[in-house]
Amino acid sequence: MTLRFYGKGGSQTDSCPSVHLDDVDDSLVIVGYPEEDADVLAAIQSVSHIEPHERAFRVPKELKKALWEACGGNDPHFD
Repeated sequence: MTLRFYGKGGSQTDSCPSVHLDDVDDSLVIVGYPEEDADVLAAIQSVSHIEPHERAFRVPKELKKALWEACGGNDPHFD
């Protein structure tokens, strides 16, 4: 397995949320902040069940471009 790094953002330290792509199966590996807000989790659960082994993660807007590129998009302009 090789993880391809696409970007990080959201803090001024090395422990930033980040986006990676697994070259073996093209899945995304995302490091973010575990979402713990009950209202946000309820909104998610109103349309999709969160299994006990799953977690919702919040990824900062600074990573939109990295997510787009990791999914195969070309270089759009993100503010």
